[in-house]
Order: sequence, then structure tokens, then C-alpha cells
Amino acid sequence: MLHNAAMAVIMAQVCLIYATAGWYKIQGTRWQEGSALYYALHLDYFTPWPGLSGALAGSTVLVLALSYATVTVQVAFPFTLANRRVKNVLLAAMIAEHLGIAVVLGIPFLSMAMVVCDAVFLPTAFLVALGARCARLAVRLRSVPSAKARPVPTTG
Repeated sequence: MLHNAAMAVIMAQVCLIYATAGWYKIQGTRWQEGSALYYALHLDYFTPWPGLSGALAGSTVLVLALSYATVTVQVAFPFTLANRRVKNVLLAAMIAEHLGIAVVLGIPFLSMAMVVCDAVFLPTAFLVALGARCARLAVRLRSVPSAKARPVPTTG
């Protein structure tokens, strides 16, 4: 019972985060005109790879599409929870968005926290399959001998 209550609180909080972030973005002039991402990509503090940020900011159509998609996905997400297919598509889009934020803007901890929070909404069957795949990968990685364990050939 406590676990389910905690999951419901996390779900409500994630919905609140996305809804408020999306609605605040809608009110901003830069988001309305689709240029907010352009300005974010030019902030010195958030450009760990200036070449990548410059390449993304150089495409006006991509900046416009990503800016509008961000707002649309954030505002729409709480309203799509009843439709499993739409919810899963938006989850994939938001997880991809957060991974992009982690790489392009250099904000990995916030991004990973939001990906983990988004995972609460993923289907249980998917999470079980992902866990099994990760367990098999871990077993495979443990069975690979390390470089230290191999004898070094000597010439002589």
C-alpha cells in the first residue's frame, strides 16, 4: 500500500512539473515565437560542446520544431495518461528530450532525475524485460576476463 501511494505521489508530481513548465513556457515570448531553444544553445555556461550547440542553433527549422515540440509535449502529457499508446509516445519523446538536454546543454543530473521519474509511467512489462536484459548484460560483462588477468606475452 505504501509503495503504491509513493508511486502515485511521484506520478502526480511529474504531471505537475510538466504541466506548470509547459504553461509557463506558453506565456513566454521566446517560446511563443519558437526561438527559446536558440538562446539556450548560445549560453556560455550551458555549452559543453560549442560545435554541437552551434550546429543545432544553425538550423532555424530544427530550433523552431524542437521549441514547439517541447511545449506541446509538456502541456499534453498529463492529459494523455488515459491513452496508453499516446502516453508511451510522449514518454519516449520526453526521455529523448532529457537525454538531449543532458548532452547538449550539459545538465546531466537534472536530466537523469527526470528520466527516472518518467520511468514511473513506463509499462511494467517493458521494465521487466529491460531488467532481464540488463541482468544478462551484467552476467556477460562479469564473464569477460579483464586485461590485468591475461598474461602479457614476452619476446625474447
